[in-house]
Amino acid sequence: MDLLLPIARDALLRKVEDRVRRLDRAYVVRWVAGDLWIVDALAQKYGREAKAWRGTVLATFDAVSPEEVLAACRRARPDLADLWDTPEARAKVGEEWRRGRALVEAL
Repeated sequence: MDLLLPIARDALLRKVEDRVRRLDRAYVVRWVAGDLWIVDALAQKYGREAKAWRGTVLATFDAVSPEEVLAACRRARPDLADLWDTPEARAKVGEEWRRGRALVEAL
């Protein structure tokens, strides 16, 4: 597990950056406002893998903070810094993080 965690952590942050690069501003505005949940879509798409790697996924949740996720968002789309730097975005990432962790725990 100790060997996999740094790899999983880096992979997660790279995946966040890849996902955010493709988002348009209107989508991010709706997401920050709470109209959309990215975790739900990811759980549907990767639920089987999350269940198979449940321990590593939960350890990754513990190893990556919501602030690091926001930093990955800023790196991927610095043009949306006015959105990433809001208290609403910080709260939304925290909510997504808690919701994602709860979904994996329930698998």
